[in-house]
Amino acid sequence: MSPRSQGGEGLDPAALAMARMLGGAVVFQIVHAIVRARAKPAPTPADAVDRGFRLHLRLVGLSFLGVAANQALFLAGLRLTTPFGVALLGAAIPVVTAALAVLFRVEPLRATTAVGLALALSGVLVITGVGSVDKGALLVAVNCVAYSAYIVFSRNTIRGLGAVAFMAWVFTYGAILFAPLGAAPLARALPAMSTRGLLYVAYILAVPTVAAYLLNAWALGRSGPVLVTVYIYTQPVITALIAYVQLGQGVTWRTLGAGALILAGVAVVSSRHFGGPAARRG
Repeated sequence: MSPRSQGGEGLDPAALAMARMLGGAVVFQIVHAIVRARAKPAPTPADAVDRGFRLHLRLVGLSFLGVAANQALFLAGLRLTTPFGVALLGAAIPVVTAALAVLFRVEPLRATTAVGLALALSGVLVITGVGSVDKGALLVAVNCVAYSAYIVFSRNTIRGLGAVAFMAWVFTYGAILFAPLGAAPLARALPAMSTRGLLYVAYILAVPTVAAYLLNAWALGRSGPVLVTVYIYTQPVITALIAYVQLGQGVTWRTLGAGALILAGVAVVSSRHFGGPAARRG
């Protein structure tokens, strides 16, 4: 999305989001078709659920939260702020997920959740600003809430449908929902893209889209939503290193202070998963 003078392609965030959704839908539908073709001819429970009208309505809602709104807000915010700031806000996702899980009675309320949420929200306010708002960071903060809701609400659907089928439909519906906003920018961008730009998009489709979403869905089918998102806290460290090496971007004291608050909140929330009875039994 950076200008070509800075080593980028100047790609519109909406065009990139559309490319991710459309490419993800095609890849996941092909994989889903292969998996179904190799299955036994007799209908399975997953096949029966797959045909359910109510299930597909749920998938449309999840696709809006986890794909359409998530990617659009994330990319638009990333264009307006720094990668490290975005990664720090993303680190608050486990805490927001914990709060939503409690609110919707997916998990019980604990003191650690309340304390962790307070710390993380303090860090988010430091990054986004109070008097002078960082619009990019604010968009990413809203994105974090949308993605956290997607994590909380998708677990049972993934278990009933399977990770591959779930991702196939979520990306398909996400592409349909986002097409009115993203189809035209993508159509305008494609003819002007260089070979390097196409390789960039192919990488973004293969790694942070197909691989990341599929592995996340696989993990959600086997664990709780809060524990799965806890591993997001590794992103700020990795992002800071890559942003420094590739983009030459440093880290401000304000960002470091905000990061300390967010990661402290994550640590408080995650401590009950790694140190509690369930963790010891594992």
